[in-house]
Amino acid sequence: MIALKIYHKYVLIAIVVGALFFVPLMSVAATKELTESPFVKSEIKNLDYEVVSGTERVKNCTEVSIKIVLTNISKEIRSSKLIFYSELVGAEGHIMDKVLQSGSIYTLNHGAVGEEAVVSWSGEAPNAKRRGSFTLLNITQETTEGQYPVESIIRDVSSEMIEDALNVWYKAKEAIEEANETITNASEKGIIVAGATTKFELARELLNKSLGHYNRGMQDAALEEAKRALVNAEAANNLTKGAETTSKIRNYGILAAVVVIIVVVLAVILMQRKRKRGIY
Repeated sequence: MIALKIYHKYVLIAIVVGALFFVPLMSVAATKELTESPFVKSEIKNLDYEVVSGTERVKNCTEVSIKIVLTNISKEIRSSKLIFYSELVGAEGHIMDKVLQSGSIYTLNHGAVGEEAVVSWSGEAPNAKRRGSFTLLNITQETTEGQYPVESIIRDVSSEMIEDALNVWYKAKEAIEEANETITNASEKGIIVAGATTKFELARELLNKSLGHYNRGMQDAALEEAKRALVNAEAANNLTKGAETTSKIRNYGILAAVVVIIVVVLAVILMQRKRKRGIY
């Protein structure tokens, strides 16, 4: 009887632990299920835009064209609302016979729409002055059950000038970090690197100016200051390395002189000993 009570006790404990374990999993599953609409599926059939050379980023002020097909349109509900949002300039689209713009709400008749509905969308990429992420198209479905994301197309928008400015800026930053390390190491060895330090400080100042220009959308000025920062950072590196080389040569010269002096002293001592012994 006691054994049976103990058995029941462990069974109850197991049930409680199992419940505590599975409830979070069920919550996660439910949350995951609600991350996309259960009443319609979307598929991007076409996404066309001009890219910035050497990247996958959208080139600013260029045309963007999108085609999305909505399928598996549920017949469990009579209708739903599709909400469209886009940061494209002059964004315009179509679904069925309805003209759409950013902010448009389209009532989708699930019973009459058929197997699929085609959404076409186009507009101009923003005139971005800095690299940034923009929503090319976002579709949200609203039902009596709640709101569900259907499709979200977000891309970075940039330009050749922006990318050039950023690329040189990062190169200059890397060169400045290298210069800082070489200058620090040289200083710890007692090597005088005043000239390199001046170049290093100027490079940092120019890099900060470049960043300021970039944030204000002045990419041509940002590029020029980044180039100057890179030149001065590289000069700081070269001056430090040159000072280290000179120091090594000087040290080798001193060492060689010391060796010569030792050799001469030994030779003199040896000659004196020979004279004392009567050896000439």
